[in-house]
Amino acid sequence: MQLPSRPRRKAFEPRFVQVPRHWISALGRSKSVNTYRLALLILFAAFKNSQRNGEVTLSTAMTRMSRNTKVRAARELADLGLIQLLESEAGALRARVISNKNKREYKN
Repeated sequence: MQLPSRPRRKAFEPRFVQVPRHWISALGRSKSVNTYRLALLILFAAFKNSQRNGEVTLSTAMTRMSRNTKVRAARELADLGLIQLLESEAGALRARVISNKNKREYKN
């Protein structure tokens, strides 16, 4: 006799994400809509994966942006002091959200 399988549980999918006030003021100085869009995607992914190491892989599938656009927007976010950019050996672009408390630590 085979037991009926349990229905699969849906993955956690937050309905909204809070945007920190310092992100709002920094994004106001942004030069590109794609930078703003990437910032929101990073915040969403960081919140969704908050139990992990705090790093977000900026894949083309997640961002739906071309590599050049994604890299340009990510560099602008890093220049604004909102994220720290990391690169893996495979060449994947990753980002870590800089909290307001740790902001001074990562500034260049």
